[in-house]
Amino acid sequence: MVIVFMKLLSILPLLLTGLPVMAQAPGAAGRGDYQIGAGDVLLIEVAGEPDLQRKIKVMEKGTIRLPYIDRDLAVAGMSEPEVVTLLRREFSSILKDPQVTVFIEEYHARMASIAGAVNQPKQIPLMRELRVYDLLSLAGGVTDRAGNVVQLIHTRPEDSMELIDLRDLVRRPELNRVIRDGDFINVPETGVFYVTGNVSRPGAFPLKETVKLSQAIAMAGGLLPDSRRKEIRLVRAADSTQTVATETIVNLFEVESDPQRDIILRPYDIVMVPESTRSKQTKTLIQAFAGGLASALGWGIFR
Repeated sequence: MVIVFMKLLSILPLLLTGLPVMAQAPGAAGRGDYQIGAGDVLLIEVAGEPDLQRKIKVMEKGTIRLPYIDRDLAVAGMSEPEVVTLLRREFSSILKDPQVTVFIEEYHARMASIAGAVNQPKQIPLMRELRVYDLLSLAGGVTDRAGNVVQLIHTRPEDSMELIDLRDLVRRPELNRVIRDGDFINVPETGVFYVTGNVSRPGAFPLKETVKLSQAIAMAGGLLPDSRRKEIRLVRAADSTQTVATETIVNLFEVESDPQRDIILRPYDIVMVPESTRSKQTKTLIQAFAGGLASALGWGIFR
């Protein structure tokens, strides 16, 4: 597993005072590029036909059902103008030159989330192309407790993570990644480590004193049944430049029999406890970084 680590530089003071808003708010220009999907709520109106005004939620299969049309209409993947064209064609069988308007009233299909040491943790609809810097801006910038990295967690097609330094985010535009549906950005506080996977309380923990790997697992509530005790994964920066990461496999049985084998953790270390089976797919990387976001915004964002 290779994770990109970068350093904090001159952008941090700017972020601490709040970033200029670079991304568009709901309803702004560019909405026509948004691809409608399941869960979105559409407001549909036909001029002069108040009986046809409807507020409709796109079904899981990406379709909607309207009066006087005897079939489901597939709208997933379409933009607002494309849905207008579709509905004008469908209503032409009962109306002469129907004037249709479509407005996306609620965005739910394509979302990203941001949390951690930011001023306004939130969910953000991906109405157009957004990048890491845009999400930081929409979250009001980072707080004075922010550390030196931004964690970009992809949840699709499978879990992966990049650590991006704030100054490099500005001076190296290629690191200002495009945000994908389901992405989660976490801005960790400085001096923390993470425990995730098959433990009772996965999350971020302050590194205020010396903490060893076995202690970190205990702080996370201990191992759950079916943990692979021989294959605990420790991911950390490979050197002082923090440009690459290493992964070490730790056998807890050996640590318990010989405490000298225990490893002292460093800031931003990630301890991953795998399961002996794949039955609990919900225990993903995101649990380690979400913290209080789940209760603040609702578990529905981690779909």
